[in-house]
Amino acid sequence: MPTIQHDADRHQNLELAYGFTFGDLYDRAGLIRIDVAFRESLGQTDPALRTQLEAARQNPGEISGKAQSELLIALAPHLEDFLATLFGIETQVRALAERHHELAPLYSCKRLFVQRRAMTKVKAEEAATIDGPALEAELEVHIGTPFSELAYARQVNHWLADENSH
Repeated sequence: MPTIQHDADRHQNLELAYGFTFGDLYDRAGLIRIDVAFRESLGQTDPALRTQLEAARQNPGEISGKAQSELLIALAPHLEDFLATLFGIETQVRALAERHHELAPLYSCKRLFVQRRAMTKVKAEEAATIDGPALEAELEVHIGTPFSELAYARQVNHWLADENSH
């Protein structure tokens, strides 16, 4: 019967940044050293945030749920950068971030317009009677480009920025 090789054994010769190995990911002492490296990196980029993180760790019962959530959100981009460097995937992470930023108008439109306004003003029965192709053609005239979700979202966001004029 073949034995199952542990991931740490398979990857033990692969090097990570900061002098770590994959084996460190499977070892408590290695994880503690990685945590220290992250906090040192954080201290270089945002000393105040590092101080806030360490204070929250010292007194976890004293931080409210909302403050904890805000801390995690503030830490996320720093952790993302650290992990990208640790695993040597900075280029791929940057490409994904660029793609995310490219689609940001779409997410904003869905949150600010579709969910908060369109869905509350147009009932499902009424939406079912809308002539989609005719509406698309009309929208193309208003947005000045061939219709796409992203083109529509960009235009709606533009209109929302100056609602009185639109």
